[in-house]
Amino acid sequence: MLRLETVTEENFKEIPGYCKKCLYWQTTDADKKKPENQTEMTKQKWLLRVQKALGTSGYIAYADAMLVGFVQLALPKHFPRLKEYKNATPSEDAVFLACLYIPQKENQNKGYGTQILKSVITKLKQRGFKAIETFARKSSSENPSGPLGFYLRNGFRIRHDGSDFPLVRLELA
Repeated sequence: MLRLETVTEENFKEIPGYCKKCLYWQTTDADKKKPENQTEMTKQKWLLRVQKALGTSGYIAYADAMLVGFVQLALPKHFPRLKEYKNATPSEDAVFLACLYIPQKENQNKGYGTQILKSVITKLKQRGFKAIETFARKSSSENPSGPLGFYLRNGFRIRHDGSDFPLVRLELA
């Protein structure tokens, strides 16, 4: 059985290693690069700050006791990098899904991503959000949010095409 746990100060250490250090969406190219020993602390502070503002900023997904995924999401205003995407900026009325990641290859393509996405959608609907958007990848499944086909199979529509990373949207109302 799959369960999602909101990221907290206590379980932050369980986030997959790469995800704990990824600050792509929280920074811009103009930002100074954080020293390696500060990236996890910066990520944790961001997650907890956004959680206070939004109610959540991420989930850790477990199948029974095994970690199978990580989700990072927030309103677009919490992701400075999005300002660099001039031709395909996520809508202000949508929650932006920055990452839906299944870290272990042996757990990929087993339905965990779909279960996680459906659980996240349910939680967002319960909280009254109107839509969810993300950048999906056309050419490969190697993308923190996942491949385009995954989102299309789960009801998302392409909102803006024109690159290898189209912006997709799912209406929640």
